[in-house]
Amino acid sequence: MPYPSQLAVAEVVALTDPVTRNVAITACYRDLAHSVAELVGRSDVNWLAFGAWASASAGRVIRRDALPFGLDPGTSAAVAEGNRTIIADVAPRFVRWLDEVARAGGPTRLALEVAVADPLFGEAPDLAAALTAYQSALELRALAVKEELDDEADRAVAELMLLGNVRVAAHEQWIADSLIDEAMPLGGLFGRIVTRFVDVYTPDGPIDVCRDVPPPSYLGGLRYPEVLDHLAHADLCDLAERFEHALTVDVAGSSATTWECYEERMGFIFAFFRAFARDTRFFDAPPEPLPAHPVG
Repeated sequence: MPYPSQLAVAEVVALTDPVTRNVAITACYRDLAHSVAELVGRSDVNWLAFGAWASASAGRVIRRDALPFGLDPGTSAAVAEGNRTIIADVAPRFVRWLDEVARAGGPTRLALEVAVADPLFGEAPDLAAALTAYQSALELRALAVKEELDDEADRAVAELMLLGNVRVAAHEQWIADSLIDEAMPLGGLFGRIVTRFVDVYTPDGPIDVCRDVPPPSYLGGLRYPEVLDHLAHADLCDLAERFEHALTVDVAGSSATTWECYEERMGFIFAFFRAFARDTRFFDAPPEPLPAHPVG
């Protein structure tokens, strides 16, 4: 399917009205998510699909529909700037890969290598590593194009997709750090109070980040998809250790009691991505307006 060009992304980023821009950013994420899914498959949610829902969540604060008590309108402006900054940073690199795939006539390993060799990736090693994980996942899928993946290959694909998603998150959350500090300027206790009002929106409804990630409805009571009930990929395990995420099905401690803390955010995001890894409802457009009552 057609995907946003570099020019289209730049035009979205250049929009001056924050509400209009947020709607365009959400749509841009969704379009890129579907284009990447055409390469890597739709059984696993890619970061861009999660990004569309996160952008829609940001829209509630940008419109001041969900401005926590005690925060002035400057918070809305800070969230709008974060929304703009992250897509301006991440989207052009995904588009660079998609452009190279189009030139190559398919998602070859050479197309990936040419894309990530671009100076555009010079200061984004996590994004290059994320695309490499996606490439490995699609290559595994291609080996089984005429038959179902066996359990071992299916698990490997799921881990590679999760690895790619966490790599992108590690990069974009680092970019977001200073912006979150602006949105929570007093830090400390105030940061903890504000975190109490931070929700992550899902097809099941909003989730309170102060609580551990709940079992998604699509899993029928399981915490994680069976293919991710135990992590084995070395790089994924290293990231799990870095962000204090359990390799097994334990989600205790996945809550982020201080959202301004990078490591706490990433611990929650890791568990969230793992839990919703195969919830393909994320490929649907998030509803507007989003519901307002946390679950879990």
